[in-house]
Amino acid sequence: MNPASKTFWPVVAAVGFGVGFLGYCVYFDRKRRSAPEFREKLKAKRKKQKQQPGSSNENFTINSNDPDEMRRYFLEQIQRGEDCLSRGDLDNGVDHLAKAIAVCSQPQSLMSLFQQTLPPELFQEIIMRLPRVAPSLLGTSSSPFGGATISEPDLE
Repeated sequence: MNPASKTFWPVVAAVGFGVGFLGYCVYFDRKRRSAPEFREKLKAKRKKQKQQPGSSNENFTINSNDPDEMRRYFLEQIQRGEDCLSRGDLDNGVDHLAKAIAVCSQPQSLMSLFQQTLPPELFQEIIMRLPRVAPSLLGTSSSPFGGATISEPDLE
């Protein structure tokens, strides 16, 4: 028996198994996506995620007299914004970053940091959402750049 034939059939079997597994994955993914209830289930799942307590809540207000609460909220919103952006959930990421700016004591420096690090279209979206987000968080109709008393953490 030739030594090359000892390695030929296991390689052929491994390649055949790999191709079969890939075909299996493609077939069932296509079957899942073409199912009539797939889109409805996906929309329901996304809607449920938005309604969970951890998601954005427009009726939530911050006690601006408690610096520790403001600092915790600021750091939480920055973290959530980064997480959402890294997952590709741009809408929620922009919301969380806008909320972080709204409660920041030095929003101009944070905004300049965002302007340098984020793509221009995301930065513009944050700017557009600030007037809507800030009053709902602070319970006022004031500008997002006035009145919040959180000390900004060292961002470098």
